[in-house]
Amino acid sequence: MPSLSLTTDNRVTMTVGGQDVQTLRDILPAHPGLEVLFVAKTPAPISVAAGHYFQGAQGKMFWNRLKEYGLFNPTTRFEDDSLLDHGFGITDIVKVPRAYGHEPSPDEYTAGMDRILELIRVHQPRVVVFVYKRVLDNLLRYRFGVREKSEYGFNAGLSVHFSGAGVFAFPLPGTPCNAAQAVVAMRELAKAVRRR
Repeated sequence: MPSLSLTTDNRVTMTVGGQDVQTLRDILPAHPGLEVLFVAKTPAPISVAAGHYFQGAQGKMFWNRLKEYGLFNPTTRFEDDSLLDHGFGITDIVKVPRAYGHEPSPDEYTAGMDRILELIRVHQPRVVVFVYKRVLDNLLRYRFGVREKSEYGFNAGLSVHFSGAGVFAFPLPGTPCNAAQAVVAMRELAKAVRRR
């Protein structure tokens, strides 16, 4: 099991495979009952250097899209410090930072998914949002043997794999999701989250 040591921001040092790795901690509440659990792939080096999630150009587009649809109104300098105030949490499939384009291995996806499933069981989010659709597709293939691709937005048939939580593939700018698909998906997410 990785050992952790905290810093003054969201950085932690984990021991993985005998090596100390600086990464970002999971941001999760002390008690169960999350509205949304965001699942990213792996912390980006630029985000780890800043000590906060999604600090690169694409990451900032993630925060902006949440704000644009009224899902998130940060009250702190760094958005991730406001997540718990909204009933949101965040984690990564793989905690070892990687630069864009460097994919986790199938074994890393499988191990990461087992950890995510345990977080879902403990924290009981209403919705699990996969920040990257490709991550969701890889997890489904490697962990559950599902070959069909997910869709941007909610994927009703996948809840069975995630303790009944809604499963949402985020329409991140710069992905193959077109503008019309993104609008429909984000409106669905906003409606689901506001229904609490």
